Amino acid sequence: MPGWQRFYEENASKGIEVLTVAMDAQGAAKARPYVELAHGTFQTVVDAENVLGGMYGFRAIPNGYLIDENGVVQYEKLGGFDIRKPETAAIVNRWAEGEDLAAPQDPKAEAKDGPSAEAIALFQKGLELYKADSVDEAMVLWRQGFALDPDNYIIRKQIWAVENPDRFYAGDVDYDWQREQTAKGQ
Repeated sequence: MPGWQRFYEENASKGIEVLTVAMDAQGAAKARPYVELAHGTFQTVVDAENVLGGMYGFRAIPNGYLIDENGVVQYEKLGGFDIRKPETAAIVNRWAEGEDLAAPQDPKAEAKDGPSAEAIALFQKGLELYKADSVDEAMVLWRQGFALDPDNYIIRKQIWAVENPDRFYAGDVDYDWQREQTAKGQ
């Protein structure tokens, strides 16, 4: 978020707005400390129900959409849209300078049906159970969804975050631990 905050501050005079969406089944309270730590002054919302995952087939974050003043998507990237990466920063800065970017079809974009859609549906059913304090039952459905779509890092992250909150919400996110879990197929 600090990178997006810098970008926002540097480009606010151009009328550019930044909107970030945290995807966390545990809600806004879990995302808020990261926004506060970054001293975020742009809008951040929380998608606690994975609505965007269902609508757009998101399987990982961060995703990025650059939308012009007419509402036309100029650029789309699903997964790995990180302004700290030089290639992402270059695209975003070109767009901020007014370059017309042809909206490429991201090759990672998934169809909204098949195993990915089934996995998202299981995840959303699990969310209902999670919110009703039936955490163990929710985890069963989330694991079934993950088994159907093992590349769905949104589902994977929610399982990890519920079972291992210290790896996510006690200071810095433990990315090394996440890589270890991924290597184990978990």
